[in-house]
Amino acid sequence: MAAGDNYSPYVLIGKLSRDFLLTEEGEAINNIPGGHLLYTAIGMTPWERHPGLISRIGKNFPEQFISLLKKYEFSTEGIKVIPQDIEHRNFISFFDASRDSDDSKRASVNVLSQYFKAGKPFPRELLGYSSLDNKSDNLNERTSETILARDIPEEFREARCIHLCPMDYLSHNLIPQVFLGSEKRTITIHSGKGYMQPSYFNAVKTLINGLNGFIVRERNLRNLFKEKYKISNLSDMMKVLLDYGAENIIVKAENRSYFFINRVDRSIKHLAPVITDKNEKIGELSCFCGAFLAGLNETYDYLKAVSYGAARVTLLRDDVNPYNNLEVFSALVMEKARIMENNIEG
Repeated sequence: MAAGDNYSPYVLIGKLSRDFLLTEEGEAINNIPGGHLLYTAIGMTPWERHPGLISRIGKNFPEQFISLLKKYEFSTEGIKVIPQDIEHRNFISFFDASRDSDDSKRASVNVLSQYFKAGKPFPRELLGYSSLDNKSDNLNERTSETILARDIPEEFREARCIHLCPMDYLSHNLIPQVFLGSEKRTITIHSGKGYMQPSYFNAVKTLINGLNGFIVRERNLRNLFKEKYKISNLSDMMKVLLDYGAENIIVKAENRSYFFINRVDRSIKHLAPVITDKNEKIGELSCFCGAFLAGLNETYDYLKAVSYGAARVTLLRDDVNPYNNLEVFSALVMEKARIMENNIEG
């Protein structure tokens, strides 16, 4: 991107969604903006207000959602509308007492029964909806949302920091190669669930080589290792991944704490849970990723970057309008980050 008022050193690549929510109180909030890409951008906004966004959306994606992105100053030149429908719907329930704390599992519950239990009318927009959360990736075949090199605008290719939100393996494998070169860049990936499978272990080895950060949920990391290696210790899993060429490995644990390791000192660090809420917030790990990337670019210190991410998450709130999360001052986040950095163990 040519230098100027709209220049951003950051490019974020991922999916956008139409979210349908049931709150703890049984309130239905239907058809609002969502997706890993949006919440990653929100996590970054105390420091950067207009990162470049790259995504592929179907002709059925609401035009007003793209208008909102532009209204809030995100660079949308990389959002490509393709001439077919794509399943952008995403259902999340906080209502059922038996729900799981992870938003990906909440999305897999029976949608119709959830609305029935909450006493809310089933939205017509969700007719025919079925969660694709448990679908494994095909490592070689493109999907309608696979990002290719030609999808990246030329002006975005000069970005210093590139983050890939959860997507299919092919996108995560091909896109970093577009940005590799003589110029030093920061490239991070928030792992997709579809390829964190034992049969894809060697493919993941290839994927993480050369990354500045690989960010993954504990349950997905354990799933990757459950057959290839008889390793049950989380620290050992992280060290194995580190040996495959990543600079930093970050794991979000089931109790919402963070474990991380850097190539230089190879010691496992731990940051205790930073949120006392019973339920994980929508987009929580994606928000962490956006702030982590901003912190890494600003400080070149992975400990500070992790504390940036954790601090930003404490200010994330579930809201009918996710854009209300943009009104967060960087000074407040950085003060929280300073306190959290002092609480890092290891």
